[in-house]
Amino acid sequence: MPKEKRKKVFYYNDEINDDFAGTSIRPCIVDEHFKYLHQSRIWNLCAFLVYYIIAFPLVWVFERVILRVRFVNKKAVKEFRDTPYFLYGNHTGWIDAFTPNLISLPRRNRIIVAADTVSIKGLKNITQMLGAVPVPTNLKGMKNFARAVDFHHQRCNITIYPEAHIWPYYTGVRPFSDVSFSYAVKHKCPVFAFFTAYTAPKGFLSHFRKANITVYVSDAFFPDEGLSDREARKDLRDKVYRFMLEKSKFSDYAVIEYIPKDQQQHSTASL
Repeated sequence: MPKEKRKKVFYYNDEINDDFAGTSIRPCIVDEHFKYLHQSRIWNLCAFLVYYIIAFPLVWVFERVILRVRFVNKKAVKEFRDTPYFLYGNHTGWIDAFTPNLISLPRRNRIIVAADTVSIKGLKNITQMLGAVPVPTNLKGMKNFARAVDFHHQRCNITIYPEAHIWPYYTGVRPFSDVSFSYAVKHKCPVFAFFTAYTAPKGFLSHFRKANITVYVSDAFFPDEGLSDREARKDLRDKVYRFMLEKSKFSDYAVIEYIPKDQQQHSTASL
């Protein structure tokens, strides 16, 4: 019998701040001078072509045909086609840059990202055309960032990964704060949670996949207008977290094992 392939193991100190994206990209400075909004008709035409004509068909084929990503309850967003909403998901891989676009269609989707996403030379405009809205690297940039979020919310859905850092193929839910839910409370708009779950690879072209992927989409959550803004954002956060936690029970195939560093010596000795 062929020898079972040993799992990759990542050791972590901090569930909230450790990042395993492995990109090693040096982030650029995103401050008050960063251009978030582009008014040029040529730029926006290019953005339309890049998003809908080039990127979206490729993403659809790759996710739906090759990776065989399956969606559960995606129909929940249909009645909000004319209402911009916020999406919140677990952050477990590079396909997170594209999955919300498939949920959001036909409305365009924007994603709140870290500065490194717009830091690759020659690709800053492309990543912005694809929907990237980087978080500022200093407080001076917050005003323009907030203005950009307000502007995009009028026209697009916006995705936020509240866990902030990528843990590839992680099957659980990491702790996250309620800070990012302030946008939904401010705009009094619907919120959808989604959870990306991993199961053993089976079926068509399974040898090309590390795992089968199923994306579970929640029903709409709404800010409770009977609460203060602080209480309402915590209430939304808790609803999203509970949904993710509930769906994490379907994520039962660990491509990568995550172990706290204080257990590293014990786990190494047991190998």
